[in-house]
Amino acid sequence: MVFVKRGDVFMARPDGSRQVPITRNGTPGRPYFSPSIADNGTIVALRGIHLHSFRPNGRRIIRPRQWAVLGPNLWTEPFTVDLSPNGRVVATDNALYSTAYDPRRSENRPSRTALFVDFVDFRTNGAKGESDSFYDYAGPSWVGSNSVLTTSYGLFNAQILQVRVGRRSRGTEFYRDPARDPNTGTNAIEMADVEMTRRRDKFAVERRPVQGANSLRDGTIQIFRTGSPTTNSEPRCTIGPGRRIDRAPDPSWSPDGRTLYWHEIGRGIFSSRVTSAAGCGLRPRRIVGGALSPDLSRANVPRRR
Repeated sequence: MVFVKRGDVFMARPDGSRQVPITRNGTPGRPYFSPSIADNGTIVALRGIHLHSFRPNGRRIIRPRQWAVLGPNLWTEPFTVDLSPNGRVVATDNALYSTAYDPRRSENRPSRTALFVDFVDFRTNGAKGESDSFYDYAGPSWVGSNSVLTTSYGLFNAQILQVRVGRRSRGTEFYRDPARDPNTGTNAIEMADVEMTRRRDKFAVERRPVQGANSLRDGTIQIFRTGSPTTNSEPRCTIGPGRRIDRAPDPSWSPDGRTLYWHEIGRGIFSSRVTSAAGCGLRPRRIVGGALSPDLSRANVPRRR
């Protein structure tokens, strides 16, 4: 498991023991964020607008790469990163900003114009494709080796979408929550940060009402049994409300798909076994205090350095 604590990337066993720092230069003002680890031990993480890559012993694989396009009137910003199962391709969700004149203030102001996902071989900086910006794609999470799940905040479209690696690929509907606003017919539920098991039999996603849900305690993590087709997936059990789950709890499954990990704001990283019993047999327990953004793989934890 990799995670962030005190601004640095750490690696540990799934129970939180044997914590080994991978980086040592993270700070509260410039922390690492969104770490991801492949089964071969390759680790990537963002820091500011740069992508960093490491081996489990902390040695860098390549020099940090700028992961943003910067221009006077058009620029991008990366939010999260997820490393493909083979440890080669990174999927990042990016905001595209442009400068537009604001007549209310009589000045040019930045405006976000799109959210999209791109796919890049981080070692060679070779582009592998990108999504279009028809939907606001957020939080890519790999399913297999050629597609990711993302979530969208659109009021009318499906909340969970699947995007395949390819040029200008458009997301297809994966799951849509049936709840609707009785007055407008728009989505009554928003979802974020989806993660599926390797067996693709379950997925977890942050869920909260669109209206009147501004508190951390309103958020939940909903666990679904994957349907066939996926649009027929069934909700199985819920973690929360009342557990300080924000819109990016970074759920991550153990490689065998039996245990779910996530973080709660101000509390740390939690885990729980997920069973077929009623309520999934959920018994959350904190395994790393003061940490966030867990990601699991089959890689071994190195000795302390």
